[in-house]
Amino acid sequence: MRKVCVVICLIFWAWGISAQYRESEDILKKLQWDDEMLNILIDTRIDLQSEFEDGGLDNAGFKGQTIRIWLAGKIIPGVSYRIRHRLNKSQDPLARDNYSSATDMAWIALDVKDWTFTIGRQPMQFGTFEYDYNGADLYLPTMVCGDIDLYKTGVNVAYHISDQIFNLQVVNSDAPQFATEEYAKKAFSANFMWAGSLFDKKLKTRWGYGLLQHDKSEFYNWLTLGLQLNFQNFITELEYYLGDRNINYGSVVDNSELGVRFVHDQSAALNLRYAPDKFHFLVKGTWNLRHDNDDDRDVYGITGAQAAVEYYGSVRKPGCSN
Repeated sequence: MRKVCVVICLIFWAWGISAQYRESEDILKKLQWDDEMLNILIDTRIDLQSEFEDGGLDNAGFKGQTIRIWLAGKIIPGVSYRIRHRLNKSQDPLARDNYSSATDMAWIALDVKDWTFTIGRQPMQFGTFEYDYNGADLYLPTMVCGDIDLYKTGVNVAYHISDQIFNLQVVNSDAPQFATEEYAKKAFSANFMWAGSLFDKKLKTRWGYGLLQHDKSEFYNWLTLGLQLNFQNFITELEYYLGDRNINYGSVVDNSELGVRFVHDQSAALNLRYAPDKFHFLVKGTWNLRHDNDDDRDVYGITGAQAAVEYYGSVRKPGCSN
């Protein structure tokens, strides 16, 4: 079966609450509320999807890929926050960290000179630029980026020097992909990520390494590498993921009785973008390979390619979600 997706709508808008004042008895006395203090955004994407089988149209219709509400801004200078909640994801019972699984982010960040301290529910510090894209701008994700569970609660410490940012993060590691059911209530993950900018911002990096606790003595390792080359209106991104996790891939191989397996995943991607003005032209290719550690064999490999033309009412680069 072959599926064709046509992106027909990509909407971002924001309302600002500005020029408002409130009296206060504390040392701030007055706090001015403007578009830096509070931004409310709705982020959505709707596709027209068609499925063809044996040369005929089998299914067609509009489908909402994502709809998310953002709250972002600054409380006072040096203290910022971000909340992002999905409206088209099931509201599962509250997890260990006391958030709905539909709540991707709910954090507060404190800037102190060259340091930033982030506390709350946040994306894990994985590398690659694909992982940092807004989902509405990401049409063809790699296998790893498309289904990895990486929004967790904890603390991140970032050190800024020149154009480099070094992140060290400790968060919960209670996802079924990583921790055993018996150890999930006390498992943690330690992640390091370098977000670099070199050669007058022509070369950017997002290199990450994570240790995710599986049980008392075992950790899963993840290596994530991203390179971005910028030459005027041309952008090239190279991505690579390598790591272990537990996942049920029965739907991919059409075996519903397969169950959860211990797998070794690899994904790579090459993304080429030409963005001279309001029109953006892109080509992307992906490669994925899954090795079943339980059976010690490669179980499948998937490759993909896409081409797209985007138009933006205002000149912008694709947004980031993290």
